[in-house]
Amino acid sequence: MKLKKHADDLAARMELLDLPADSQLAKEIIELYEARCRDCQEDRLGCTVRPACENRNFLNMLIEIGVEPEDLPSFCYSQYLEQVKRFILERKGRGMIDRRLQTKDFLSTLRVSSIKHFLSRFKKIWTNTSDVQEDNIMLVAGDDLIFHFDFARGIVIVNPRHHEVDTYQVFRMYVALLSKHYSINASVSDMATNWWLLTIELDGAKPPKEGSLLDDNTREKYEDLHIDMANGSGHVEAEVISNGGGSPFEVTDLVTLFEGISKSKRRKKTK
Repeated sequence: MKLKKHADDLAARMELLDLPADSQLAKEIIELYEARCRDCQEDRLGCTVRPACENRNFLNMLIEIGVEPEDLPSFCYSQYLEQVKRFILERKGRGMIDRRLQTKDFLSTLRVSSIKHFLSRFKKIWTNTSDVQEDNIMLVAGDDLIFHFDFARGIVIVNPRHHEVDTYQVFRMYVALLSKHYSINASVSDMATNWWLLTIELDGAKPPKEGSLLDDNTREKYEDLHIDMANGSGHVEAEVISNGGGSPFEVTDLVTLFEGISKSKRRKKTK
């Protein structure tokens, strides 16, 4: 492992105090975890079934800040790749959310040679697939899995549930992806800086109650949400303010809304 040289990368992401203080803290965190990591990997069984950092979050963080695969804790990383492979290919093991990987290692682990090969192979495996791409970002949904590819950084996030939706482009792309995936008509409008409007058509859906779409915690993420119904048709309007000072708006907040509306459509069809 060669982690100390990445202390500045961690400090740049922290932005807690001032740069000198953050740099010192980052250096100390790296040193502490490097020692802990070394001890963990010496216990191969423990590292495999119960790593010292829960859910391998330290490893996940290292990938997020750009640590090269050759500098990562090698045995831990090999177990991580195996877990990802089993979860995606065999749907076995613990559920994985917000897991980062280098895109090249992700593709290699799944034994595909390119993004195109990845899409063509898994469209034959999954019963429902959708994808959207803009610039260096590609989003892919397959059954209950979502993949967020960032080609500029060379990273993919598997099931990005807590990934912050902090730009209008990312907001628009996730809405487009989920619209395709759930066969729901939706549109977005950029009302002002960091203020977005999502409109979802409810044609063919049983009129839902707001409480059936979102739990209280998710409802708080929306600045406003209301349902208009008339003569069996209507729409949901949801307003989102990004970076508004409260809890960040996350991918899971959109997924929950689209899943709720999709369930309303299914209930209508069964009657």
